[in-house]
Amino acid sequence: DAHIFCRKDQIGGEIKAYLNMFKEIYDTLGLDYDLALSTRPEGFLGDIKDWDEAETALTTCLNDWKANEGKRWTLNPEDGAFYGPKIDITVYDALGRSFQCATVQLDFQLPIRFGLKYMNSEGEKEPPVIIH
Repeated sequence: DAHIFCRKDQIGGEIKAYLNMFKEIYDTLGLDYDLALSTRPEGFLGDIKDWDEAETALTTCLNDWKANEGKRWTLNPEDGAFYGPKIDITVYDALGRSFQCATVQLDFQLPIRFGLKYMNSEGEKEPPVIIH
């Protein structure tokens, strides 16, 4: 379990690092896996604008992963966490049974709720995002 605090422009690189780590582990263990994007649930927290931005960022990451790794992904509508969308990773055992094993969650809400800020390159304060 990790919590990475980063800028919005770092989301793609950090998600790619997560996915590379999971791929290495699952390949080493001989596990096949699927990816799904779980989007905004009915009882979500925060602004739709932030959710749209977070979902777009994860969609871009998954499309890049598909282009580079050949791994398709599916959409899992309205199954995100109440604070942000997530990538669900389902693994399959030798009998073909599925198990949700890992998630990569993109959280715009927690930094806002805690009033977290960093100084951007223009000298302005803005909230980071959390990947967990």
